[in-house]
Amino acid sequence: MQAVPDSPAIGGQDEWTRAPGTLRRRETAFSLSLVAPALILVAGIYLYPAVYTLILSFARFDMAALEIGRWVGLGNYKALFANAAFVDAIWRTIYFGLLIAVGATVSGFLIALLLNEEFYGRTLLRVVVVLPWAVPPVVAGVLWGQMFHADVGFVNALLFRIGLIENYRIWFGDGRTALHIIALAEVWKAIPFMVLFMLAGLQSLPPQLHEAAAVDGATAWQRFRHIVFPLMLPIIIPLMLIQFVWAMKAFDTIFVLTRGGPAGQTTTLNYFVYVEGFQSFDMGRASAAAYSLLVVTLGVVLMVTVLRRYAALRKATA
Repeated sequence: MQAVPDSPAIGGQDEWTRAPGTLRRRETAFSLSLVAPALILVAGIYLYPAVYTLILSFARFDMAALEIGRWVGLGNYKALFANAAFVDAIWRTIYFGLLIAVGATVSGFLIALLLNEEFYGRTLLRVVVVLPWAVPPVVAGVLWGQMFHADVGFVNALLFRIGLIENYRIWFGDGRTALHIIALAEVWKAIPFMVLFMLAGLQSLPPQLHEAAAVDGATAWQRFRHIVFPLMLPIIIPLMLIQFVWAMKAFDTIFVLTRGGPAGQTTTLNYFVYVEGFQSFDMGRASAAAYSLLVVTLGVVLMVTVLRRYAALRKATA
């Protein structure tokens, strides 16, 4: 019988055990080579414009030569904060974002609670709730504009028919009313996203908790207050923050409905960036406004996060 030669593992150290560090480096290099195309694509699409915009916020851009003209340091930022319209846009944007985040969260949670119950037609209602997601933003803006049209809008017709108004109103003629109509349109578009995630969260709650609470004689409100709502908070708060960030970037609805009017009273920071960059053609100030929007958004999100952790710490130590 022919003798079987010794394996490398028996006769000496195998390559796998002899150089584990080398093996890990090879695996890391191979993994990076697989994701390198995606990283290059992401860097080209996201990282390069972000860095270039940051550089541009400290300079004047020559539109004729399509290149950076001269460096102005913090001059663009100083000019912006000296502009009362820009400062008003900051506070208006924060209010607008919080209004949409709270409105979409509350509406989405209530609808999710409804869809979590058993009733006839629930499947059809779930499909209807998702429909706003299928409507393009510009089309949604046109639809809301037609609804609140001063002459042919059905909102005026309905309110006039039931006697709540005596004359047709020009809804977009008042800045405060127009801003809230835009917020309502944004909430309508955000509801499908909020409902889907909150419904998934509700369906993941252990049914044994509800059964035990019902056996102990807890009412529906007590079960909601002490079981459902506390367990849903880890889902609700991140969703609300995500919605706030999205609301800060709102542009399509504002562009279609009001173009920032009347008298700039519906101009948010994102629309202000568009006005500075593509109407005034001041790319330096537009870039500075864009990064101001980023700082404001991160500041509000950080403040909410700190308050949430402080409240959780106080509750844990109480």
